[in-house]
Amino acid sequence: MGMSELPTPQQEPITDSPWFWLYLFATVALILLVVFQGKLDIRQADIERQHQARQLANQPDEITGDAPVAVSSPGNTLIGWNYLVGVLAVLVAVGWIRLWYVRFRHWGKEAPETSSSR
Repeated sequence: MGMSELPTPQQEPITDSPWFWLYLFATVALILLVVFQGKLDIRQADIERQHQARQLANQPDEITGDAPVAVSSPGNTLIGWNYLVGVLAVLVAVGWIRLWYVRFRHWGKEAPETSSSR
């Protein structure tokens, strides 16, 4: 086999890259969060109302009195999803940029030639 007949190194599969998996899982999580946000808002409001009820049950009547108490509702919760959406969006961006940088930036360029010391 001559020097020109040496096999060219094959690029590893994209699934071997941890950046691909970061991008994939963060994208799926972001999509699921957006799709199920209505159900998650209802669930979050239920959890917050239960917590608020337990807090009110432990307080004496003199403290609470007859004042109206604001309780959580599906559109008005103490803990929102904005931070989680932001974190997932950053992970998607970082995963895609790093995957592109490591894997796809060499497209259109010739593969570097390997030199032999023989």
